[in-house]
Amino acid sequence: METDNNAAQMGEESITRLLFRFSLPATVGMLVMATYNIVDTIFVGKLGSEAIAALSVAFPIQMLLGAVGIGTGVGAASLISRSLGAGNKAEAESAAGQVISMALIFGLLTALVGLFYMRPLLLYLGTMPEILDLTEEYMIVIAVGSVMFFLIMVLNNVVRAEGNPMLSMKVMVISALLNIALDPIFIFLLDMGVRGAAVATVLSKIVGVVMMLYYFFMGKSVLKLSLACLKLRWGTIKNVYAVGFPAMLLQLSINISLIVANNILAAYGHIPIAVMGLVFRLQMFVILPVLGVSQGLLPIIGFNFGAGKLNRIREALLKGLGISVASIMILGVALFVAPAFFLGLFSTDKELLRIGIPALRIMVIMFPLVGVQIVSSIFFQAIGKGIPSLILSLLREIMLFIPFVFIMPFFYGLTGVWMARPMSDFLAFLVTFILIARELKRQGIPLRRSS
Repeated sequence: METDNNAAQMGEESITRLLFRFSLPATVGMLVMATYNIVDTIFVGKLGSEAIAALSVAFPIQMLLGAVGIGTGVGAASLISRSLGAGNKAEAESAAGQVISMALIFGLLTALVGLFYMRPLLLYLGTMPEILDLTEEYMIVIAVGSVMFFLIMVLNNVVRAEGNPMLSMKVMVISALLNIALDPIFIFLLDMGVRGAAVATVLSKIVGVVMMLYYFFMGKSVLKLSLACLKLRWGTIKNVYAVGFPAMLLQLSINISLIVANNILAAYGHIPIAVMGLVFRLQMFVILPVLGVSQGLLPIIGFNFGAGKLNRIREALLKGLGISVASIMILGVALFVAPAFFLGLFSTDKELLRIGIPALRIMVIMFPLVGVQIVSSIFFQAIGKGIPSLILSLLREIMLFIPFVFIMPFFYGLTGVWMARPMSDFLAFLVTFILIARELKRQGIPLRRSS
């Protein structure tokens, strides 16, 4: 059967071809999603700097939801790819069913919290009074529709793990393009403002989820899912989160660091908060090719680890690192050279540009090193190593960035907040290099190709 062959090819096909086949669709899909995020912010930016600041406050909360979905999906993808590599299809199907159930549970809980506790939550997170109402309008819609966010992230990881990256790309592209098309309709034509942006986002995710569920439950996938697969099995859930929890913490740590930074920036007014939100979106756009390569690497490394093919793991890891560092360096240089152009896409506010131009340049200085950490973290997730992945998940944002972002403003004021990023990037790279070198030696994965 062709779908079964797609999975088996991860242990036989050329690594370069596999990386192209798996990473390119993931990268294209993520770039389109990032384009949606940027276009979404451009539309909202026309409502004023307060609206941008509201989205900047809402963004880490959205990413908090994304962290749960991504962690669950990555854990499932690792278990599924390793199980398929070892010939255990039943365990792979069980993992897929469990994470669908978990996505439904997380969605229900998030909707309840959003409906009854959103305003107190926003106040607790330090949302400024002048943007509180705008942020609440946006986030309540997102919370109510959060089950779609969880499902689309989980299912995207599952289809990549079973060897069908093209479907994942199609769903991401269609969902993002639909979102871009709906944004001006709901924001301006229907005069819903920031709430309209949230409605457009939820509707586009519903379409993506319907496409995914049709694929699985109509028998088109390698993994044959049924309603019986959705019954909770705690042993499988534990195996999913042994890898998924560190991946979740990686996303959570980004959110926590952004929330902390926003709280510190509040002392300087809403403009620096808006700047941080815009710089963060641009940085995420630069990182996306690396995330795409990493998404392609995870099933390839996981399958070959399960099959015991160490040379193929080495080749995939080195090629993934090379592509990641090169791509992030090119895009990072573009941001450094032309910060006014990129920030000007979102706003023409002179004060925002005055603060944002040096901030963007400072924060991208060490960006090429981030590619090494992302790919290394994915390597540990793919081989089922939760502890090293956990360390890397907490290192850059929690252990390094947060202390720096508290300390540096005492010496350099607002500039110190921006300086915290390259300092944490550099130190995180040094620790990552040590951990990955030790793990390769421990696993017997050769640095040079053996016969």
